[in-house]
Amino acid sequence: MSPPLTPPPQLHLAPASDPKNISSLKRLNTLLLPIPYRESFYSDILSNATDSALSRVAFWEGSISIVGGIRARWELTDGTLPKEPIADITTIRGGKIYLMTICVLSPFRGVGVAAALLADVVETAKRWGVEEVYAHVWQENRDALEWYRKRGFVVDEGVVEGYYMRLKPGGARIVRLRIKGVS
Repeated sequence: MSPPLTPPPQLHLAPASDPKNISSLKRLNTLLLPIPYRESFYSDILSNATDSALSRVAFWEGSISIVGGIRARWELTDGTLPKEPIADITTIRGGKIYLMTICVLSPFRGVGVAAALLADVVETAKRWGVEEVYAHVWQENRDALEWYRKRGFVVDEGVVEGYYMRLKPGGARIVRLRIKGVS
């Protein structure tokens, strides 16, 4: 696993739950990701305390817009969503965190933006006693698979066929980070 990097001093993370940050995150995802996301993907950040706590945007000092963002959600241990939203996130113990999106504008890649966004979610996972953080990665995105490996994630064997309907091939690999000290 790569040693944790100290985020550059020019980098600032902020909650995505500010309405102007939500619209910026939506623009960023639309620009960089080949998958369109429904409006609820973003509105849930405002209405769901766990989604809000797990969604961040990154600003670079002197930049007027975000340069990166992460959107994640908390799930029960079996990978399902709770029947009702969690009102008090301080009561969360266990479960999993699913990384739904993480992206960074190309001029800011390689300087620790994505790593800082991921580290923020992993720290939340530790506080909540979460067992693992996981994500789906397009099977052809070797750079992303390697990026996750360098951060301690394990890539599951096999491919989830048909996961990405708009990409060819449409398979995904699942990457998992087991949170240490949680059994």
